[in-house]
Amino acid sequence: MIEDKVLESSVTVLRTPLVDIEIVDEEDNNVPFDIVESWNSDHDVYINNDENNIIEATDYEEKQIRIRTASLEIGKTYYVKTSVPIESRASDERLFTFGYTEGTQTFAISLPDPNELSKLLPDEFGDEWEWYGFNAEESSGKKAVSFYLIDREKEHIYIATAWIWNIHDHMENYESAAEVFTWIV
Repeated sequence: MIEDKVLESSVTVLRTPLVDIEIVDEEDNNVPFDIVESWNSDHDVYINNDENNIIEATDYEEKQIRIRTASLEIGKTYYVKTSVPIESRASDERLFTFGYTEGTQTFAISLPDPNELSKLLPDEFGDEWEWYGFNAEESSGKKAVSFYLIDREKEHIYIATAWIWNIHDHMENYESAAEVFTWIV
């Protein structure tokens, strides 16, 4: 298990140059969370998805939001609220990613989806869901993601974020890199 390096405790907003992020309940009340250092160590950008054309990302930052499950009510709906509308970008095993790009900057946020197989194949995996349920809403926006706690088996829920700036060429490749930076949950 990786030890968390806590950067800030009990905050209500993670501020980035592009998108501010809050965790709120159904009544729009803030849920405090910790900001912890990312576990990621790979920071390459594949130009045109070519393994022979890789550059190192230099102007980036990444952090994780760590929500204590003890601070959440089981079954209550919570939202990842953003200061600007974010859009669905990609998904990987047991997570999905949203992002936002403006000018020479891009931002990505990945949300855990531990029940992905139960959602996709309910006949095979049944309705026994684990830990917490994250859902991407039908439309992008400022509350594009909702979630709820199923049980307290896990002490924390992690949400990974990354942003890259000073991008002057190959924005699509940098958007993909920011997304992959967050694929750690």
